[in-house]
Amino acid sequence: MKKIDTVLTHLISQPIYAKLRQQECFHLIKKALPPSLQRGILFIFVKNRTLFFALKHPAFKMEFDYKLSSIKNLLSTLPPLKEACKAHEIKDVKAFVSKFAPKVNTVQRDSIPRYKERAQGVFNILVNDEMMHHHFKKIQETIQKNSNR
Repeated sequence: MKKIDTVLTHLISQPIYAKLRQQECFHLIKKALPPSLQRGILFIFVKNRTLFFALKHPAFKMEFDYKLSSIKNLLSTLPPLKEACKAHEIKDVKAFVSKFAPKVNTVQRDSIPRYKERAQGVFNILVNDEMMHHHFKKIQETIQKNSNR
């Protein structure tokens, strides 16, 4: 009886699963990079023997360009990457900032904090002026209305 590793390796080697092998290659490349660069990668693809990295932000591109020589060296020296990506014959590495960056979910929140009313609105209004008495009565009713919610 064959082991599952043997069966999967045989299936992946079929021509119809070329895209799967390509994605495995890209996954290994991404894992080989430093974590600071991994976070900035949106997707990877190969075109005309050039490996392209689509990045989320211009700051990631600057960091990528700064570490480009070490990335090329990494790709050419690691045996698992050479084995997984031998079908692509990667000669050059480039990066760009993608316009398809995921949008950050910003939920509109009410900027006014809402608190539960702690006062009960039970107080005596000891004012002789009719206008002041009316204003205090409105404040009392508002407090009572808010404390019942």
